[in-house]
Amino acid sequence: MLSAIAFLCLMLSLLMYPGAVQSSAASSVMYCLTVLVPSLFPFMALTGYAVSSPAAQTLGRPLDLVTRHVFRLPGCCAVPVLMSLIGGYPAGAKGASILLSDGRITEAQAGRMLLFCVNPGLAFTVTYLGLGVFGSTGMGWRLFASVSIPAVLMGVLTGLRAPVPPKGEERGAALRGAQALTRSVADASKSVLIMCACIVLFAGFTAVLHSSGLFGQAVRLLTRAGILTPQQWAASLSFLLEVTGGTGDARALGVGPGFFAFGLAFGGLCVHIQVFSMFHRLPVKLPLFFLCRFIHGLLAAGCFVLLGRLAPGPEAGGLVETMAGAYRPALSGGWMGGASLLLMCAAFLLTAGRGCRDGD
Repeated sequence: MLSAIAFLCLMLSLLMYPGAVQSSAASSVMYCLTVLVPSLFPFMALTGYAVSSPAAQTLGRPLDLVTRHVFRLPGCCAVPVLMSLIGGYPAGAKGASILLSDGRITEAQAGRMLLFCVNPGLAFTVTYLGLGVFGSTGMGWRLFASVSIPAVLMGVLTGLRAPVPPKGEERGAALRGAQALTRSVADASKSVLIMCACIVLFAGFTAVLHSSGLFGQAVRLLTRAGILTPQQWAASLSFLLEVTGGTGDARALGVGPGFFAFGLAFGGLCVHIQVFSMFHRLPVKLPLFFLCRFIHGLLAAGCFVLLGRLAPGPEAGGLVETMAGAYRPALSGGWMGGASLLLMCAAFLLTAGRGCRDGD
């Protein structure tokens, strides 16, 4: 019954506000083509290859001691943990899903990785937000540190009660050569296509909320609590829904960078759905996952303020770029390159076949 009601409400909303949905979806498609696909797909493919191939074992040896004793995870998890910090939101979750499906980590270990391996990545935070939005790479690095430090701290805290994995423990075999490369490209193609679809879908949903007045009513209701200003509540709600849309709304509303730190760490429901889609069965309980995401956001905001006091730097040079601003082509090569890469992903999935996806 709930599904039927939700379907009817969404269908009616699309018919009532087609212009707003179309405009918002078009902006999101341009964002995917100019920023998301060109910058994230290489990291996704690289993460998949590093985890599926023996590279994870080789690269994990220098970090084996830290991974086992600090995070209480097998050495093969070192690469996914590292890529979760620098590669973007789905990179760490994708690495965890590959290790779990190959039997190289347990379900409990994969679930713990999801509690701290969902982070915005270096390129998006420093280059796009820092330089493109705030006009300061220093501000980008400060945001990156504000999100990454709490993530590492949460990784340590969530592993305190777990046993230390034995040295050199490997529960499954890694793929080799072209097999690992083909699988990593296929998995990255599928993940990127799903991400783009989720972002466009949430953009349309957010447009309906704004056009119908529901978003404004929620902001007015929350403002009565007196904790935040209406602009700050609006930016926070946007970040809770979808992080890229929240970035644009926070820029337009002129809220402080601390709210960006919270939104980047939380990730947004759109990112969370993308993470969930990478697992046949989610290895962590949903209440615990959302609680950790909220705690991560609060810690990131607090860390941002603390870093500003410990090492004062130049403030943001102004919110100079829009979400479809002129900086994006310089960042990723323009929409034509993104569209070509997205089409190549789709073509690869159609031609690779089932055996390629299963690693056969």
